[in-house]
Amino acid sequence: MSKIVIICSSSDPASSNIASRLLELVEWEAQGDIRFHRSYCMLCIEGELVGLRNLEYLLDRMGLSPRLIVFASRHRSKEAVAWLGGHFTGVVQEGSFELSRPAPYALKRLLMALQRNSPSGFRISGEATHHGPVDLHTPSLFAEIGSCEQHWIDPAAGTAVARAILELEGAREHAGEPVLLGIGGGHYVQRQTELMLSRPVAFGHMFSKYQASMLSIEAMKKAAELSGASGVYLDGKSFRSEERRRLEEIASNLDLKVMSTKDVRAL
Repeated sequence: MSKIVIICSSSDPASSNIASRLLELVEWEAQGDIRFHRSYCMLCIEGELVGLRNLEYLLDRMGLSPRLIVFASRHRSKEAVAWLGGHFTGVVQEGSFELSRPAPYALKRLLMALQRNSPSGFRISGEATHHGPVDLHTPSLFAEIGSCEQHWIDPAAGTAVARAILELEGAREHAGEPVLLGIGGGHYVQRQTELMLSRPVAFGHMFSKYQASMLSIEAMKKAAELSGASGVYLDGKSFRSEERRRLEEIASNLDLKVMSTKDVRAL
């Protein structure tokens, strides 16, 4: 049966916080180690979520065939900013890349719900694609609380993320909106976030300006295929002219329309 599978980790305080809030917000039916609510099922594991491998094989052995996988997780940063958000997974390095399949409409829905439900003082944004799991064929995303212990265990932050996850059943409402790759900006992809929240557009894999130089034509092609992207958004303030021309040439060779902030805002 097709499900939205929520993966939590007992060793992650933010993940445990979100799991506890999910259990408080709605009624769940326990079947062994798995809990079910409508089209959701929640599974708690031990250990780090980012290093998971062969997850789909394990879910299949449990009789689960998810249409979306959501990882409830902490986000850590040196600045210890109060933050809520989400991102897709993958690793882009010089000469190599591994990318999982993103869930563009689900991320948009998550951020919209976080914007409505977040406690005072928390920033909301997406993030550039980073870390694992990198081998997922099922659309997936991380839903996170950042950025330090104080925030990870904050019940209001956990409730906001839990509520946002429970709204992901409605992600298909945005189907039909164009999906773009996002390239440029900082790690928190603020411009892509603003565009998602204000215009009829969704983003698949997003790469910061620091990752852009490592994007080969093969990596961008794979990212576009996995995302179902019809175009590429280039953050005009992020690139020198030579790098911009290189990215535009790759996009042209892949028949991907290049769009600026002005272009997206005109949608």
